[in-house]
Amino acid sequence: MMTIAVFSDSHGMRQPMIDAAFDLKPNLILHLGDHAQDADCLEKLGFDVRRVCGNCDPGSICRITDTLEAGGVRIVMTHGHKYHVKLGLDALLNMGHFSGANVLLFGHTHLSLCERRGDILLLNPGTAGEGSRRTCGLIRIENGAAHAEILSI
Repeated sequence: MMTIAVFSDSHGMRQPMIDAAFDLKPNLILHLGDHAQDADCLEKLGFDVRRVCGNCDPGSICRITDTLEAGGVRIVMTHGHKYHVKLGLDALLNMGHFSGANVLLFGHTHLSLCERRGDILLLNPGTAGEGSRRTCGLIRIENGAAHAEILSI
């Protein structure tokens, strides 16, 4: 089984992510932007990390959208601001469909979401930094199937 921790919108607050990473011991960590450089500390601690940039990452050298294969599952990750996710999810879901996503990850809203939309598992881990309820996503992949949940951190 492969486990993936998903963080977003850390906004400079690294300790909740560090604590969660040591608790969860994931095979991979994905950071969905807004202070994507916060994930650097996780790399320095030995975690395997991938990231995308958000609207609060000007000048950062990372992609807006990225795709990876993990355990036979196609994961598409983006921050979400370019798909106007605060106004609805249609544009995001359209992109996910045409990208062949099995799992579609986004952030930006600071509101966690974990649900299936047709053939796509849609996950917004919420915010790892700002707000009174800090959360992350945890994806488990086994036998080519992905399952996810939201965790308080």
